[in-house]
Amino acid sequence: MARALNHSLSRTLAATLGSIPLALASGVAVTLTLPLGENERLLVGSYSVFPVWVAVSCWIFLAPSGRRAWLNLALGMAVTIVVVVAALALGRGAGGSGTSA
Repeated sequence: MARALNHSLSRTLAATLGSIPLALASGVAVTLTLPLGENERLLVGSYSVFPVWVAVSCWIFLAPSGRRAWLNLALGMAVTIVVVVAALALGRGAGGSGTSA
């Protein structure tokens, strides 16, 4: 019983504390990678945060254990960070238009 309670507590903490940073990072990734104008990218990236947050929060509770929930969050964050770094390396961030002059 105690082990099941620990897994539930860990999954709850993962969904509560880990889903928001992942959703925000995915919003940044969407903003940096969309082939739209700067204003449209910002709008779509900002609006995508809430549905991603809800989806990740629900997805975390499907993990069979607390350790697996945190591992899923870490994997999702790693993929998102790779996308953000790649977009920044290609010049899409910090007001860049993504095209070279």
